[in-house]
Amino acid sequence: MKPQNIVIDLDNKLLQINWNDHHASVYDFTYLRRACPCAECQPWKERGGAPGEMPDAVRKAIGELKSVQDVSEVGGYAIGFTWADGHRYGIYNWEYLLQICPCDEHAGKKI
Repeated sequence: MKPQNIVIDLDNKLLQINWNDHHASVYDFTYLRRACPCAECQPWKERGGAPGEMPDAVRKAIGELKSVQDVSEVGGYAIGFTWADGHRYGIYNWEYLLQICPCDEHAGKKI
């Protein structure tokens, strides 16, 4: 599935994706930051997320985020963020974003 329209609402700290199946996913920035799929953040989550093993990149994401410094499309298959905490390594491909959609319909994976 691919997005038809992407809206980045910096004031309300939200990303909305309107998919080609007419579904709309709305993610708040804090949720997305905590769901970072990068090589530093993801392995820790997959091991169960033990607090004593938390990488710095994840530790910085625990508080509420105030802003996103930059958002860019990545190769037509994903979106990338530079977060207010300086972290910028996660590439959020469309399949992953649909997997972590917080709605009941697409909630295949919760963070």
